[in-house]
Amino acid sequence: MDNLSIADLALFAGQSNMSGRGDAREAVVCKVEAGFEYKSVSNPDTLVPVKEPFGLGEDRLGALDDICADGTNKRSGSMVSAAVNEYYRRTKRKLVAVSASKGGTNTEEWKETLIGDAARRLCDAKKFLADNNIKIGRIFVVWCQGESDGDAQRTADDYISNTDGLFHEFMKCGAEKIFVVQTGHYNYVKYPENAERDSFYAVIRAAQKKLCAENGDYILAGSFEPYISEMKDQYYYRQSAYNAVGRAVGENIAKYYGGEL
Repeated sequence: MDNLSIADLALFAGQSNMSGRGDAREAVVCKVEAGFEYKSVSNPDTLVPVKEPFGLGEDRLGALDDICADGTNKRSGSMVSAAVNEYYRRTKRKLVAVSASKGGTNTEEWKETLIGDAARRLCDAKKFLADNNIKIGRIFVVWCQGESDGDAQRTADDYISNTDGLFHEFMKCGAEKIFVVQTGHYNYVKYPENAERDSFYAVIRAAQKKLCAENGDYILAGSFEPYISEMKDQYYYRQSAYNAVGRAVGENIAKYYGGEL
């Protein structure tokens, strides 16, 4: 941090597949020079290296608290280290990453109770960097969310409307774009008795694709759809899938911005 004079800022927001349910021991190791995590809840006075499980300790009770009933953390290995590492590899721009995720949450819950906490984390990070004379380059959100809206059988139009409303709150803290990580499948292969649920997830995937195609504020940066063979239960993935999706996210964000500047 002592030599950090400029960095890009990214909020990694969404539900459980953003929090990550993989295995940190198998995660991509993020290079020290690639960036930092800003822990707005548990350690707001400094920056720390990006490592898995990303976002440990970033639990605000009654808001973005991704913890079990016994107090243990659900975060076990995510895409974030791979994304930060790949973004730096392709751009040579350091990234400050902020965690804002909670499993099992749909867009209605985000509108009603969670967006305030998420936006606050982005604003807190922005203020910390400014207070420490670290110039901010790009500010963006990486958004991975949608399974719970599929479970709720949300319509495509309602999902798009809800998501767009959330982005306007992020914009108040300076967010320029939302890079969307598309929802994967309900694991109908391993759980065929509930295979119809995947049709509800398909509605969300289509809505995400439409949103990115029709609204320039949103860019499709990655997808869990191809990784059904790497699912370990109904909803979650082995670390290999989080690593692959994270690399794609870092690559596609770098490509969108045009690589190294």
